[in-house]
Amino acid sequence: MRDSGEWFLGDYAQRRWVRWLARRGNLLLPTHALQDNAPGTKAPMLLAEGGLLVAPDVLCIGAKATNWHEVKAKSAPNWHRNSARWEHGIDCANFEEYAEIQARTGWRVEMVLHEEQSPTDEQACSALLPSDVWLWAPLDAVRDAGEHRPAWPGGAADPTRRGRRGKGGWLWPRAVMRRIDVDAEPQVGMF
Repeated sequence: MRDSGEWFLGDYAQRRWVRWLARRGNLLLPTHALQDNAPGTKAPMLLAEGGLLVAPDVLCIGAKATNWHEVKAKSAPNWHRNSARWEHGIDCANFEEYAEIQARTGWRVEMVLHEEQSPTDEQACSALLPSDVWLWAPLDAVRDAGEHRPAWPGGAADPTRRGRRGKGGWLWPRAVMRRIDVDAEPQVGMF
């Protein structure tokens, strides 16, 4: 819902990331800003043979490459006790569609996360402190290190919450992501 605090956090993160990419000289199509692009959804959609696909938030056209960026605002990573790791995740249905878009366009999809709180110990269950941390990883790394969990979000306690299309989630270790300083001068050739 557009009036929710979650929407405002996500919109802020997307706009901040787009400004950072623009300062690097890229041309950007912020698909996250598309409205009424497809009935029944607020997500930006691509029309494909066989139906609609959820588009990543930004198409970035640079001198060396064109790629997609999926930008998420996260309040904090989750500690997964069974695998003893901090992790992030997205709806598995979206993950599958991003992988399809990457395969069909040949343009890499990159996951970008802004954390409001980050762990004090990145290797162990620890306290979370306010932060302004940006994390980045290519979709392929998230795919290779991650896993599908049919009961995410909500877990066994809430079987009504199974993500988009009831497919659950795709979760990956926070450790596969690299920190990005969006306030510093960008590194040449990063994207």
